[in-house]
Amino acid sequence: MNYIKVTTTYPTGGTLLPNAFVDNYMIRANGEYIKVYIYLLRMVSDGANFSIPCLADVLELTERDVTRALKYWEKESLLRMELKDGEISFIELLPVSGNAHSPAQTSETQSARQQTAQTQSAAVPSASQTGHLTVKEQTVAGTEAIPAMKTLSPAELQRKSEDERFSYLLYVCEMFLGKPLTCTDMNTLLYMIEDLKMSCELVEYLVEHCVSNGKKSFRYMQSVAINWYEANIQTPDEAKAYSKNFRKEYYSIMRAFGLNQNPAPVQEEYMKRWLETDGFDLPLIIEACNRTINAINKPSFPYADTILKHWKDNHIVTLEDAKNFHVQQKAPKTFANNNNQNNMHNFTQRDYDFDALEQQLLQKQFADELMEN
Repeated sequence: MNYIKVTTTYPTGGTLLPNAFVDNYMIRANGEYIKVYIYLLRMVSDGANFSIPCLADVLELTERDVTRALKYWEKESLLRMELKDGEISFIELLPVSGNAHSPAQTSETQSARQQTAQTQSAAVPSASQTGHLTVKEQTVAGTEAIPAMKTLSPAELQRKSEDERFSYLLYVCEMFLGKPLTCTDMNTLLYMIEDLKMSCELVEYLVEHCVSNGKKSFRYMQSVAINWYEANIQTPDEAKAYSKNFRKEYYSIMRAFGLNQNPAPVQEEYMKRWLETDGFDLPLIIEACNRTINAINKPSFPYADTILKHWKDNHIVTLEDAKNFHVQQKAPKTFANNNNQNNMHNFTQRDYDFDALEQQLLQKQFADELMEN
């Protein structure tokens, strides 16, 4: 076997990834979790702040994916989080425990673990033999944690593709997408079938559903599959009913943005938070969407979120509240003066366009948030 030496002609000058993380944590972690952790290191190196919605946008994940990754690394004792009003307000990256190993040592350690596991499995009766679940099996059975995605080698994928039903699914997906599937695409499909326990028929409908809505990214399809898994959707008919039962408010918001499609998972996260967590009225959210279009001439959920946060800080939760707020902002300021004969302050008062000033403030806040992330 040939070894590959990695070099570079330019200074790396950037994010430092501990060797102990690569050897002890990266190998067994979900790829999406690793992306989140590396980006946290990137934020630390710059000393920058970030928000979960912006991080989800940068990494093309849902907010739920990001939160799940943070909880995973907290469970692995690689970070500590603090909550404020039910939301994450502070994250501290903790020292990476364990010693770094060379690739040869890592390979030997894995081989030893596999041999030990095989020996133990041969000596200990299985749950089906005893009729009782092990502690690990009880944990899995009693939780709704999302299974981690495994990555199979090309040779293993070739063996899987010999299955008639899976081979037909690959063919159908290639027809929908109009291109051959990569190994990553095939691993994603197997993840849906083997880990998320979806039938080939359900996966076929999922791919068709996403492509018909202009979404050909397998990362997007994986997010949809996880949402369906959490909703306990097991058949194409249930998936069709679930797709039709999106809250009517969601479609009203999408139309306000000029978007005639089903909401993406990250967009659904925004709308769910606005309606359920923040308690905004639908007309107020639509007004924020309209102001977003007027301000930047394109739909943007993060920008509308900035507007709504500004209103929330001013205790505005209805459209009527917003109208009264802006009327007050536009009203000329008057100052009481009992001495009417005093003409020292007899000057022409300036007129300000408070809508324009507010729009400039929101654009600056939005730009600062993007720069920080």
